[in-house]
Order: sequence, then structure tokens, then C-alpha cells
Amino acid sequence: MTTTDPGTTLDLPSHLATSASEVPITEFELALHHITEAFSHWAVELNSYVSGATLPVQDVSVLQVVRMRDRPKSATEIGKYLNREDAANILYSLRKLERCGLIEKVGNAPRQIAYRTTPLGRDVTDRYAAMRRDILLNLIGSLSEPDEMLHSVTKSIWLLAGLYEQAARKVSIMGFMPRNVRAVHASPAVHVSDARSEEVEPGSRSRKRSSGRGSRKVARGG
Repeated sequence: MTTTDPGTTLDLPSHLATSASEVPITEFELALHHITEAFSHWAVELNSYVSGATLPVQDVSVLQVVRMRDRPKSATEIGKYLNREDAANILYSLRKLERCGLIEKVGNAPRQIAYRTTPLGRDVTDRYAAMRRDILLNLIGSLSEPDEMLHSVTKSIWLLAGLYEQAARKVSIMGFMPRNVRAVHASPAVHVSDARSEEVEPGSRSRKRSSGRGSRKVARGG
């Protein structure tokens, strides 16, 4: 898929950009979606090429963080590196990487367990870094003043990341306020389960239940 300039694809005006002042941030968010997906495609393809294993980008990122600075890291540290709070999913990724032979545990006590790369994991991450250097960094190096450009972009992204985190905390706090003092934009809660139940045709629910019981019996019998 060819990534295009968001400014040429964004249909304006939209509900996210009703005025000229809202256009820049809306275009930035669209570009953010594009670069997030592009990075995911790149990391997954590169890791698959150097390791022979197709892992989701979350696992690839966890593996690279474990290797960083060549020192063991706990699941909590890994979450901080990646700005993730989904501890259960991080532990799941760590278990998968461990089963693949790419990382291993260090320590026995529950709160002292850390993870480090195995010889296989170091070999895979070394080859990942080498191909990243040969392909991606060469492409970036062909740009005009790439170091200055990356420094400026990185600085801006860190600044905006802080603002998004601040905005997220504000919305989170608003969720604990009584509904009568919340912001004017708050609306009655939408229950996904209720919305789905309204779409179920009369009589179909009982058929699904009977079908589910049948499938469970097949699974046990198989």
C-alpha cells in the first residue's frame, strides 16, 4: 500500500475539523495512524525475515526492549519503556518469546523476575539491527539533513505525547465526577451488549444457544 500525504486525503470539513484551527491536529492524527501502521508492517516483516517467526509488532517491540543495553528488565520496566499499562498482555508476550527461545527468565522470586535475551535472541536482534541499518537508515539518510529532521520530529512527538497523556488523565478524572457536573459533551453511556442485543433477530438467540451447546459437545467428543 502506498502512503499518501494526509492533506490530500482528508475530507474536510469533518466532525473532527469543523474550523481551520482544527485541521492541523486532525491531519497530524491521520498521519499518526499511518506511521503507526507503517512501523508495524516494517517491524513485523523485518523480524519475520531475520527470525523465521511471524510475531505481532507488540512482541517484536518487547523483544527489542529486552535486548536494549544488554541488561535484564522486569515486565514493569518494559511497560515503562513502551508507555504501556496492559501488564497482562506484556506478560503474555514475554511468555511467547520465552517459548520461542528468544528470551529467558532471571531470578525466582515473583517480584524479582527479569528477562534477558538468549544467545538465539541476541543473534536475531543483531540481525534485525543490521538490516534496519542497511535498509531503513539508508533510506532516511538519503533525505536532506536527516538528523535535524528526525531531532525536530522526535522533539515534537514527545511534546504532543505529553499533551495527549494530560488530556487522557483529564477525561479519566471526569469519569469519576457526578454526571450533573460533567462536561457538556458527556452523553448517556452506550452499552455495547445492549446495542448488540437489539440487532439480534427474534428467536435467533435461542438458536445460537443450542448451536453453542452442540459445538461444545463436538469439541469434547473430538
